[in-house]
Amino acid sequence: MANHTDPIRSRLAGLLPDLRAFARFLARDAALADDLVQEAVLRALRAESQWDPETSLRAWLFRILRNAFLEQVRRHGTERRALARMPAPDGPQPAAQEAQHAVSDLARALELLPLPQREALILVGAHGLSHEEAAAVCNVPIGTVKARVARARAALARGMVPVEQEEGAGHASA
Repeated sequence: MANHTDPIRSRLAGLLPDLRAFARFLARDAALADDLVQEAVLRALRAESQWDPETSLRAWLFRILRNAFLEQVRRHGTERRALARMPAPDGPQPAAQEAQHAVSDLARALELLPLPQREALILVGAHGLSHEEAAAVCNVPIGTVKARVARARAALARGMVPVEQEEGAGHASA
């Protein structure tokens, strides 16, 4: 069995930056993201015999991390809603370069996207997963991932984010 688990343990460290980046987009908080990554790694190591070497280890780990995040959201729903309603602190901002403003604007625009669209865009656009891998991570059909990515890109290109919430895990409506 060592041959089956060695690839996970040897490749895990190289995937930590990607896991942390995905967790930061989901949690929007560095400390929570680190906790999510730690939880995902622990779960992966406990379930390493369940990983199929014929599949993407990266996608498998992203799915574990996503499931840990969704569990956390369900457990702490009330707390998260209260925190989301709190206004951002108004304070003096140091002089920033144009690129920093653009990144900050993009981060705010991404936060306004519905979670399913933001998640699909980050998996495909930022992490370079294929639509098929992203569909496996999100446990939805590949067409749903493609639709979510297209809607997210269109919203960002328009400079506005849709007010309506994304449909569930079912088929996308045009």
